[in-house]
Amino acid sequence: MPATPVLIVGAGPVGQLAALLLSRHGIASRLVDRRREPSTAPKAHAVNPRTLEICDSVGVPAARLRAAGASANDAGWVRFVGTLAGPEFGVLPYERQDDDALVHTPFPLTNIPQPKFEAALAEAIAGDRNIQFTRGVSCKGLAEGASSVTATLEAEDGATSTLDCGYVIAADGAGSPLREMLGIAMEGPASLQHYVMIHFEADLRALTDARPGVLYFLFDPKTAGVFIAYDRADTWVLMQPCDPGAETRESFDDARCRKLIEAAIGMTPPPLEISNISPWTMSAQVAERYRKGRVFLAGDAAHRFPPTGGLGLNTGAVDAQNLAWKLAAVLKGEAGAALLDTYEIERRPVAQVNCEQSLANAGKLFDLLFALHGTDPARTEKHYAAVETASRPPAELAAAVEAQRPHFDSFNLQLGYRYASAATIGAPDLAAARDVDISNYEPSWDAGAHVPHRWVIHRSARVSLLSLLGPDRFTLLAGPAGSAWRAAAEAAGVGALTAESDFSDMETDWCRLTGLPADGALLVRPDGHIACRFGAATRVPADFLKRQMAQILAR
Repeated sequence: MPATPVLIVGAGPVGQLAALLLSRHGIASRLVDRRREPSTAPKAHAVNPRTLEICDSVGVPAARLRAAGASANDAGWVRFVGTLAGPEFGVLPYERQDDDALVHTPFPLTNIPQPKFEAALAEAIAGDRNIQFTRGVSCKGLAEGASSVTATLEAEDGATSTLDCGYVIAADGAGSPLREMLGIAMEGPASLQHYVMIHFEADLRALTDARPGVLYFLFDPKTAGVFIAYDRADTWVLMQPCDPGAETRESFDDARCRKLIEAAIGMTPPPLEISNISPWTMSAQVAERYRKGRVFLAGDAAHRFPPTGGLGLNTGAVDAQNLAWKLAAVLKGEAGAALLDTYEIERRPVAQVNCEQSLANAGKLFDLLFALHGTDPARTEKHYAAVETASRPPAELAAAVEAQRPHFDSFNLQLGYRYASAATIGAPDLAAARDVDISNYEPSWDAGAHVPHRWVIHRSARVSLLSLLGPDRFTLLAGPAGSAWRAAAEAAGVGALTAESDFSDMETDWCRLTGLPADGALLVRPDGHIACRFGAATRVPADFLKRQMAQILAR
């Protein structure tokens, strides 16, 4: 193994999670980021159940992250308004943040500003001896050899050094210099809309206590964009559309941004302080490939989604989870290098589904725009005024609001994604992106699916079944009569848990739950996905089971 097994470029949530996941496998990494200090702009805010489960598995307690996030009451709603203080045309729940979600996950989605999220990950990294984390360092070049990659690193003062490493993870963001360096193209529209992010601090609770929410879409013709309430008491962002052909970053000075905020609020605002002003471009792209030799793309470097759906950060978190255990298995000699080919095969289809849905979400917002503004630009204000003063909202407006519901309920995308590759056996074919149900999550025990969350009794305690699956090992879940499979697993060095003995489901027996006989079993990968299903094995010789288990792991 090289002295530096893995170099990770980019210390956003994806890069930090990759380092923590590798460390759980005993793999050391060097994590570098070109920024001297972490970004203070709130950026992403929705951390979904799967990402929280991953965090919890690497020692970043999900309960602590949820406590640091906004309350479900504050951040549980999306509102379609004229201005923040003006009329409301519709409201929808924002994802599943209530106790009903506990049927399918131990950790419902939370809204936490990205700087807070990154700080929690950085705290865990600071105490991890397997991770060397350096800020103010850029990767300026990569040269691949037969068994390693030589990276050229540059410090802020211009000093350069070289680093030999086994593999490189490019988690360096949407504009990824490493992706450009590798010549990997992005597929899909690069420029859908241009915005300027105006991050400001203000206490707007008095204006919003009667209408709490996390997103406020603005439709008054005198304003535009969307308010994001990271914390209604102090942290807000106005996403303001802009025209880069006619407006520069410098044209959005403090005075102009204050006027834009005032127009979006619809009245003179309370005291506020502008913290960040940053232009950005909405894209809907997925990298044509995720790997070139020993270098892998992850997170925004591999996919750029419209923010409509909150799927970007979370898709990247699972990229890190999928890639980390495979790199660890290869570096430790437990698997051949071909296992790494399954990273792109498994993760790229997920990104394509999420990208298409994010794009569809953005498109559906135009239906609301047309319902409120009409289709004739010359009559926009008159049309809006007529809707605003009508005694009853027009039917097309109510229908347009209801059509947004999947945009804010992507539960199946968060939990129901599946894999089909050589790293699974017997996995059903994947559905086409257009056929994937966005919201309706149906737990599956098929090969390729993620083991569903179940509340079980383990050592007299009520815990999630997911907490019993180690992120650093394969786990065999055996039926109550699966002693032969358990013995084979233990002989192959795989941890095993037996239903009704090591854990008991409080509502459903093993056979009805999994569709397997009492002497069947499931082999679960370190990322929680089912590698394969085993049928009855009561009368099969133990040596055969051991050989079969070894063959599956070698695969």
